[in-house]
Amino acid sequence: MLLKNTKDFDLKQTFECGQCFRWNPDSEGYTGVVGDYIIHAKQSGSTIEIDGADDEFIIEYFDLDRNYEKVKSKISNDDIIKKAVLYGGGIRILRQDPWEALVSFIISANNNIPRIKRIIESLCRTFGKPLTKGGKEYYSFPTAEVLSHLKACDLSPLRCGYRDGYIIDAAQRVATGALDLFAIYNMDEDEGRRMLKTVKGVGDKVADCVLLFAYGKYGVFPRDVWIKRMMNRLYSVDEKEVDAFARQKFGKLGGFAQQYLFFYGRSG
Repeated sequence: MLLKNTKDFDLKQTFECGQCFRWNPDSEGYTGVVGDYIIHAKQSGSTIEIDGADDEFIIEYFDLDRNYEKVKSKISNDDIIKKAVLYGGGIRILRQDPWEALVSFIISANNNIPRIKRIIESLCRTFGKPLTKGGKEYYSFPTAEVLSHLKACDLSPLRCGYRDGYIIDAAQRVATGALDLFAIYNMDEDEGRRMLKTVKGVGDKVADCVLLFAYGKYGVFPRDVWIKRMMNRLYSVDEKEVDAFARQKFGKLGGFAQQYLFFYGRSG
């Protein structure tokens, strides 16, 4: 797919803002494994070329049917968020697979992005399905069924630490149907959060990341200690009041605001 005269879409910002972990830069752009697709994306100015999947999948995954100019206009209600939107204006919120997002953000807890990416790649290389493109081998994200038959010690070589047990618990719940990930699409944010938090190790931050990046529940405002401190620095909001502040200020578009503010605060 060739996108010309694109607005509100920057590959580097989108792939490096902390929402995804399987996109890696190469000599011409970025390559990512999404489901069973090996997708390559490259950008030159306002022209973006994406190949490796059908157009319908690309449109949905990259959220290309959304008018981000309208989103930005609605949330830009003070000078701080206006600066954040201007700084990270090319971020698009990807529509990711719920199972992969759940495990990825379990791994992300109290972790840094390079290490998160290494653990996830090791997980896929060890338990995923081999995929080939251009003579190079890649690996799909392992299914819940595959991981459900493992023990926590089987993940020890991946150096997940205490997260081993959480990943196995998530896999077993999904594989047995105790956690119906597809049902969450039809739940509101609070009900979806409660459902995700039945998994060991999943708190509000991990659950909200999954709700935002997999389910498109854009009213959530994922927050951890770093986000709370950043909001205190930018808005002088008490850390305990961040959630209420975000709901009042950004409403049902809080997830977009969070991404712009996170990228702006982390980079600036």
